[in-house]
Amino acid sequence: MTYLINVFLSSIELATGIVLSLTMFRFQIYYYLHKIYGIALLMSAASFYFRDVVEINSLSILSAISIQVTLILIIYRIPFFYSSLVSVTGYMAGAIIETVFMLIGIKINLFTEYQIQNSYITLGIVQLSTALIILLIVFLLQRRKIGFLFKKKHLASKTAIKGYNFFLSAILIACVVLIQFELDSYYNNSLSLIITLSIAIVFWIGIIIAYKHNKKIIRDTYERPVKDELDRVLRNENSTNNS
Repeated sequence: MTYLINVFLSSIELATGIVLSLTMFRFQIYYYLHKIYGIALLMSAASFYFRDVVEINSLSILSAISIQVTLILIIYRIPFFYSSLVSVTGYMAGAIIETVFMLIGIKINLFTEYQIQNSYITLGIVQLSTALIILLIVFLLQRRKIGFLFKKKHLASKTAIKGYNFFLSAILIACVVLIQFELDSYYNNSLSLIITLSIAIVFWIGIIIAYKHNKKIIRDTYERPVKDELDRVLRNENSTNNS
């Protein structure tokens, strides 16, 4: 019964994390909410199965992210590397928010690490609180229309080790490793602010790189053609005047 409760509560948090990642990359979400929750439920079931049933913690995060990457790829028909970028970014953002919330709660004596690990009620409060914070962020992003706009061809799997995408690939791998370290520290009753800060720093480096690349894509797609067309019109006018 505890396993089912944990899976259900975690699936709510994971669903909001998926919504956050899709919002950050300007994907349609309203018509896919049932599928998004289905992905989150599978992720949660796999994660807690490896954590609590077979007790192989090292596979809990990898299995959850693999499920998300695969199903996002299928549902939205995007390249594997693009799906990995979306999935890991959202998972990492959720992990940062949840860890910061837990550290603050422990600091002000709302709960302890022992209570989080051994009481599904306390863990559920943490997960639902994290979900509410994520939904608030999603609301702000959607209201202000903030997000990244990428072209699929720029994020195809065959370009994952080239140029800009190489750095993003390295950041994705680093994020998964750091989140695994954070999970290990959680189970050892030693949540680390250093690991959380490291994840946050890597996250912001990835966001900055993506932001700069996003601006370049928008400029090449929209601004440059307009500028070229204006230059052509001016040249034609000058030619006509000279004639």
